[in-house]
Amino acid sequence: MRDYWRGSVETWECDEMGHMNVRFWVRRAYDGLMLLATDLGLERAFAREASATWLPVSQHIRFLKEAHAGTPLFFRAGVIEITEAHITLYGEIVHSVSGVIGATFQTKLFHVEASTGRIFPWPSRTHSLASALLVAVPPHGKPRSVAFDGPVEAIDVKELSASGFRQVGLATVRPQDVDVFDRLYPEGMMALVSNGVPNLMMAWRDQINAELAAEEDSPRQTGAAVLEYRLDYLAWPRPGDFIALHSGLAKIGEKTLTLKHVLLHPVTGQIWSVCEAVAVTFDLVARKIVSNPPKVRALMEQVIIRPNG
Repeated sequence: MRDYWRGSVETWECDEMGHMNVRFWVRRAYDGLMLLATDLGLERAFAREASATWLPVSQHIRFLKEAHAGTPLFFRAGVIEITEAHITLYGEIVHSVSGVIGATFQTKLFHVEASTGRIFPWPSRTHSLASALLVAVPPHGKPRSVAFDGPVEAIDVKELSASGFRQVGLATVRPQDVDVFDRLYPEGMMALVSNGVPNLMMAWRDQINAELAAEEDSPRQTGAAVLEYRLDYLAWPRPGDFIALHSGLAKIGEKTLTLKHVLLHPVTGQIWSVCEAVAVTFDLVARKIVSNPPKVRALMEQVIIRPNG
């Protein structure tokens, strides 16, 4: 793998958990992938005058080691496979000092016309250059709890509420949120999920803190940390579009929660993205995963979403 980004965590990139927020992991990885494109012969693929570029269609992410403000990081990546019109890339963000892997990314992208998004074949030069960048996905980068090779889940927008989903986010796409082709950056999808989920989880979070404090007779402060994501990008919002986030609990384990998210236009019903995430309850003082108290799990089980679509 070759290095394609290097930097450090800004204070303003950290959230209430005290570590770099998921949206910025996505941003750094995508920054690196944009540079990798030059090694595939796509030197100006993200410039305003480009006639061709690429668009992500699906992505699998594993978060392995949190990063705090000031932490130096770098991103390295390579090619898993290339076919007629799509390419799948593997990348990982690494802690520069320790060499510990912070997060891994598998990203499938289509070669498209820059203005229309129409899919068309890669040039022969890209196929040739890709052969020098081939890598195998290491064990720590492979899916664990969220599959990456299955079909996109079918969603019936009209049945979201009846299935148990709740609208927990609502936002407008602003000009500063988009790329030179007026499409929302991938980090924008993740940002809305991260920003909206507390509307679903905060009441339970307070109950978890109370339960754990009662067990140990001392105050506790917990949050939620995501271990794994799969995102499928179905359409790209542009400036002036709106995004509503509908989320629900799909599964509850002793330490994990599986959540599903649907991002859509609240007026037209156009689905922008669907994603699935596995999260854990995280002790903010001890910086470790803790079990979900049985009483809180029982409450959560009452609102598990039903199959949709």
